[in-house]
Amino acid sequence: MDYAAAASIGIFLTTLFLMLRRPKGINLGVAAGIGALLSLLVGTVTITDALNALGNIWDAALAFLGIVMMSVTLDAMGFFRWAALRVARLAHGNGIRLFFFVSFFTASVSILFANDSAVLILTPLVMEMVKELKTSREGSLAYLFGAGLIADTAAMPLITSNPVNIVSADYFGYTFIQHMMFMGLVGLVTVVQSVLVVYLFFRKRIPRTYAAETVEDLIKTSPKPMHLRTSIVTLIAIDVGYVLTSLNRIPVSFVILSGAVFLLTLYALTYRVNHTTTGVENGPVHVLRRVNWDILFFMIAIFLVVQGLRHAGAIDFFAALFLASLTLPAVLSVLVPSLIVTVGASAMNNWPMTMLGLLSVEQAISTAGLSAQASTSLIFSNIIGNNLGPHFFPLGSLAILMWLGTMKRKGLEISLREYLKVGSVLSLLEVVTASTILWLEQTFLQITLTIVP
Repeated sequence: MDYAAAASIGIFLTTLFLMLRRPKGINLGVAAGIGALLSLLVGTVTITDALNALGNIWDAALAFLGIVMMSVTLDAMGFFRWAALRVARLAHGNGIRLFFFVSFFTASVSILFANDSAVLILTPLVMEMVKELKTSREGSLAYLFGAGLIADTAAMPLITSNPVNIVSADYFGYTFIQHMMFMGLVGLVTVVQSVLVVYLFFRKRIPRTYAAETVEDLIKTSPKPMHLRTSIVTLIAIDVGYVLTSLNRIPVSFVILSGAVFLLTLYALTYRVNHTTTGVENGPVHVLRRVNWDILFFMIAIFLVVQGLRHAGAIDFFAALFLASLTLPAVLSVLVPSLIVTVGASAMNNWPMTMLGLLSVEQAISTAGLSAQASTSLIFSNIIGNNLGPHFFPLGSLAILMWLGTMKRKGLEISLREYLKVGSVLSLLEVVTASTILWLEQTFLQITLTIVP
């Protein structure tokens, strides 16, 4: 092993350690930034690599920033609390019905606002709800697993449901509509599957009834959301904008950031006029502090660190595995690449594996001159493995780490064994189902991806 290979592996492992252990409370951006700086200093990547990384990641990073900014603004306006309480009201005191409603509500928020935002905002709301309803710990776990794991599962149907999707679409040059054409059905089926699987795990622990009047009391004492109609109209306009910009190959981040800035400005103006009602703790400055600013730097920096692994042959290794898997019969040609990515994402976290997967798929396509069908299979297998595979093990997904961390801060700690009993089984079932649907789409509908060079 030469110097460059040893250095790139050492830097990658150091970066992973910093990301997962967070010594002295450093954030993800700093952790990845240290790895990127070391990569530049020792020469495993160049300034040109850094500029290329910026070119590949900036749209996804800004889109993620816009989604989180919009989510925390709507949360400060009271939008999500208002919606969650209406969902609880619809269950009419039936605990099982409430489980399904909360799970599908979480999935809807995740699809529209990305999995990280859904976990960040809805986990505290669900915890507050089960506390007010005086639900036992075992019963609370059912609702919280329904919220956390389903949020991570639902990040498939739209490009904007997960930054992983945006990075892939930008990298290979396909559109919002093309992504939805392949992943829309995959996402919806895996969400339904996940809700049913989580229900089967917790069916004996879910309370059969709860005090419906408690929900009514919470609704009465909760202030009406600010600018409710304007917020809904803005969200609809953003969804329409996704399609229009995608058809014209305009970066999706432009639409999201425009909507986020509009809502934040509207909120800030209202706050200035009536700050005594909105509360100092929810002012516009507080909203901006809740945005994950470090993610911007993290996404670029981790791409640099992963690029350094070229020297260690990691990209050649995964490209060779992907090419070998394409020779397998029938559905295995899609399932095996998805499982390869699942193992990598669970072991090293899905963001590094996403970048490694993109570079490896690109290399496999270019070196072997793959057909459109084979290329499509690898591109979306990478997405399936990095969306659904990571919650096999809690370290695999940033959203799951946030979910576990939020509950721990509020006094509810889930053991590794408790998590793996559900998360590992669910993850494997989802990957198998998603890969099977993707194979069926390609085999019987004969649809493939048009990749822009």
